[in-house]
Amino acid sequence: MKKIEFPHKKNNATNNTKPSQKKISMYFMKVPPKNSTVETSVTNNGMQRKRKISENIDLVQVKLTNNSSRNNSGKENIINEYEYISTICKLNEKQIMTSNTLQANKSDNLVNLKKSVPSNVKHDGIHSELESFFADDFKDCFEEEWCTDSSQINFKSLQRCKVIDIKMEYNSIILTVKQEDNETCDAIVRCLDFWKNTKVQKDDIVVIEARKENNQWIIDNNSGFLIVNPDILISGTTIAGALFCERKAVLTERFRKMESLPYFEGDQTPLVIGSLVHELLQTAIQKNICEVKGITKLMDNILQTKDTSSLLYASDISLDTCRQQMLPYVSKIHEFIQHYLNDKTQQKINNMKYNFRGRITHIHDIEESIWQPKLGIKGKVDITAEVKINSKRKIMPIEIKTGKPSFSLEHKGQIILYIMMMSLTGQDTDTGLLLYLRENDMQEINSSYPEKRDLMLLRNSLATYFIQKSTEKGWQMLELPEPINHHSACSKCTYNTLCCLYLSKDSNIQLPETHPLVELGKKILNKFKPSHIDYVLQWISLLEIEESSQSTDNTMKYLWTLSPEKREVKRTCICNLKVIGHVISYNTKYKHTFIRANLNGQFSSTNIPYTEFLDNEYILVSTNTRINISAGFIIERKEDSITLILERDVTKYNTDELFHIDKYHSSSLYSINLANVGGLMNDNEICERLRNIVIDRKQATFEKGLSHAVITKSAKIIQNLNKVQQRAILKAISANEYFLIKGMPGTGKTQTVVALVEVLHKIGRSVLITAHTNSAVDNILLKLLDKRIDFLRLGSSFHPSLRYKSEIYATSNCRSPTSLEAMYSGKNIIGTTCYGAHHVLLGKRTFDVCIVDESTQVWQPTVLRPLYNAKKFILVGDPDQLPPIVKNRLARKLGADESLFARLDSENNTIKLTKQYRMNKSIMRLANKLTYNDMLKAGDISIENATFVSPCHEFLMKEAKWIQKALSSDISDSVIVLNAGHTNKLKESYDLSEKYLDSDEVNSNIWEAAVVSKLVKTLLKMNVKLDNIGVIAPYRAHVNLLKKIVTEDIEINTVDQYQGRDKEIIIYSCAKCLSNPDDIKEDLEVLGDHRRLTVAITRAKHKLIVIADKSTVSRYSVFKKLFNLIEDKNTIDLKDNCDGFYWRNLVCTV
Repeated sequence: MKKIEFPHKKNNATNNTKPSQKKISMYFMKVPPKNSTVETSVTNNGMQRKRKISENIDLVQVKLTNNSSRNNSGKENIINEYEYISTICKLNEKQIMTSNTLQANKSDNLVNLKKSVPSNVKHDGIHSELESFFADDFKDCFEEEWCTDSSQINFKSLQRCKVIDIKMEYNSIILTVKQEDNETCDAIVRCLDFWKNTKVQKDDIVVIEARKENNQWIIDNNSGFLIVNPDILISGTTIAGALFCERKAVLTERFRKMESLPYFEGDQTPLVIGSLVHELLQTAIQKNICEVKGITKLMDNILQTKDTSSLLYASDISLDTCRQQMLPYVSKIHEFIQHYLNDKTQQKINNMKYNFRGRITHIHDIEESIWQPKLGIKGKVDITAEVKINSKRKIMPIEIKTGKPSFSLEHKGQIILYIMMMSLTGQDTDTGLLLYLRENDMQEINSSYPEKRDLMLLRNSLATYFIQKSTEKGWQMLELPEPINHHSACSKCTYNTLCCLYLSKDSNIQLPETHPLVELGKKILNKFKPSHIDYVLQWISLLEIEESSQSTDNTMKYLWTLSPEKREVKRTCICNLKVIGHVISYNTKYKHTFIRANLNGQFSSTNIPYTEFLDNEYILVSTNTRINISAGFIIERKEDSITLILERDVTKYNTDELFHIDKYHSSSLYSINLANVGGLMNDNEICERLRNIVIDRKQATFEKGLSHAVITKSAKIIQNLNKVQQRAILKAISANEYFLIKGMPGTGKTQTVVALVEVLHKIGRSVLITAHTNSAVDNILLKLLDKRIDFLRLGSSFHPSLRYKSEIYATSNCRSPTSLEAMYSGKNIIGTTCYGAHHVLLGKRTFDVCIVDESTQVWQPTVLRPLYNAKKFILVGDPDQLPPIVKNRLARKLGADESLFARLDSENNTIKLTKQYRMNKSIMRLANKLTYNDMLKAGDISIENATFVSPCHEFLMKEAKWIQKALSSDISDSVIVLNAGHTNKLKESYDLSEKYLDSDEVNSNIWEAAVVSKLVKTLLKMNVKLDNIGVIAPYRAHVNLLKKIVTEDIEINTVDQYQGRDKEIIIYSCAKCLSNPDDIKEDLEVLGDHRRLTVAITRAKHKLIVIADKSTVSRYSVFKKLFNLIEDKNTIDLKDNCDGFYWRNLVCTV
């Protein structure tokens, strides 16, 4: 890979203030004395920034008055607070320039607010006169005439729009927007005060609420909202957490999976106990269990569940410890239910001065999931309740906390966000309840506009960091907010290493020497080489670039921007379903069976269009009025029904609704990869060893000799292997750190791996078996099963024959962390995919050896996860076959498709398996000349001369000459090219059924598909078995077309899906035919990938047929080389009236 070089970050063209400078101010301002000119150094979170101030500003006094809040003497609480605002005003002949208002850091300001304002003073209605002062004083200089807005957009309620123009004013930004679904309808919106600092760009999607004043739509500190990039749904917990440190909130969201790494240190007990207490209270309320004895029994039942056992096992908490810490909450839950739900006054609660005085009359929902794209936020409400207070009834969210009562800004902010979300679902919700169960301290939280405004401003700020920015500029630094100045918090922060790492590369931030991160940064970064830092930053950048492509294709926004019917057309939804039969409860999950409903909501017999949906796929369930009411997995698909396991019973609150099942675009794999690579910067022995190998490419070392016991125990196992395979196994056992086995096509790679595992098991070593795909893991485990070797298969997707070796079966009777520990520790061989390696078991255990099959297909960050759990590792693969899948072209160009195998491959580190047992000599020669430099050797003479067998060969003699030649079983005809020519010109001459004319005509080809169909039909008439025929295509669109036309039950798939497979006869249809082949960009095309072509041709044992337009695909250098290796006599031109070939005869059957 190239050495990483990051450009300096540039400010947004529409706003010269960095996002981290645009601080969210809560209610207070100070203004400098009149006629002051000051050279000042403003410290903002420890950041020194010099500005020259030349002002003419009056002193503004802000008065905070709350008529409903009085002090003990009955007088109004009045707060006078002053804050200096520096504004640079420079007038010249051509322009007037102003700087943005310097605002104090939001988190510091919020803390100061809390300290400065008495708790009984509410902040509703606080208004600063500063902006009106500016507007009056400079109106003549800056104000422009505004046209009357004749737009039909009504911003009195939230409206989704697209920004088409941005104009900067001295005290505002002016947005010209159009409705996203009606581009003829536009409007102009002026954003003032704090909103003027919102980072917004042309073409951004925004949601706007504004007031109309003098024929202008206005958003200012007193009313209105501007939500930027609302399709990025940020959790309420993340937004509230950012009130203290926005930088940590961003790092936590990006690298949240780091906590699953095996070396992660931190006491998870408070979080675990809090989660279980939540469940206990919620379940007690749901089941109306109110007596102490009943609640205690319920607690014990929860502690005996499988989910709880797994949670305690992962957190290293014993059952007794957990029970002791939960027990004090039992009486508190009893008191809470009796007081608030059963109307039996509990004196302790009643005596608390500020406690909520109402009663809970009905529980509407538990853990209600709310996605609110109008606000760009999401969350799960602990309890949604109907309450009665002063004879009034209303719906409130209840947020449960199990720690000490603090009523912190973070906690209040969280409940305010829930109030905002619920109010948009049609609920009459304007307040919420914040419960601290430890003391049964529950207060009503009001939501005034200033608080909502500041939370939305914070949400917008976070969204600028969470949005995946597509780029073609190369390496990009991960953009982060500025750090806070808090010695204790920074020193204890989980993410301080990454925080300091990025600070060291950010030339826009210069900390004073007194800042705690200066000293902390020196201590942290001195432990790492510059190459280590560059590697980690490089891969984070590559992952960001790749994810930007995924987010561009993100279909999640379809949930709220398209109707269910339109989503179904796009193959991301199964719409209009009803639940049939009873919902069956399985512990905490619910089994639902859905069938189609007609327009009247009645059951229908219509088949379900599964399109892209698969078994075990994670999905979302929505209704016409609510998004994501539940989530779960597909467990069974039938023609007219689909069965799901969901996290809640969706019929309980949606009895008359139609349901829609949508695909879920998850970013969890991206988060896992970020955590894997970021975790390398931890200061421990495991990470140091991996840094030396992975980053510095430390050469492998080996023991000088193996013990007599090892040789003796392995002799019988490896005796039937060839010499190279035997040497590979012994070398792998003697390796100290790592070893690479290069398994070329057909060389018995899987057989070698199985023998290696068997030897390691025999000599008492623990083994972690991983691979890129489930099928590769299962191929190894199935062979171990035949040898009666015990193992455990992790994960939910596995071969049916492995059911009794699965974790699901093995843990079915485990009801305590102790029993789980005994079961897991009793298994010395574990199998899972590389992505599945974040399992809780692997967070607690180190294996002697980790074997990674298909390692050349795995991203470097992905393969790191299982390597954290092993003392040494063996990588198995072939760098000349499929590389890791990278969709973004720039990421590929920068090296994202380099596997760890390719990175470490060297003569010292690698052994090559060269004796192959698959291809006959003609196909082997092609592979050798194209890729393997004559290294492949036939396993024996019978393999070398093998050809496919056709029991009814005489039938072939009745076919046209071109078919006879194409399907000849002669060894010299083992490789055939069918040159389809310019099939794109045939469309005008033949009338084909519209259902076969795929919309993606560039990447599919009906003419080649017709040829494939004819060849397959002929082979079957020759009594060639279905299992012996395989069809490969480079593009998914062509695969789909082939599956429509070739009705026989043969395997048709992409090159990627055929990796690790083989067939006697392979037909490779290239599909592409361009009028102007010069349009081909070889380095960006799948067909131009040398490694994919190598895979395609080496799937064939005895017969390889390539169908292509030679003039088009020869523009790819690898195909040009391929065709040069094939004799002219083995190329057949498919032309009318040539060797009995006629296009009309083929297409008339389509």
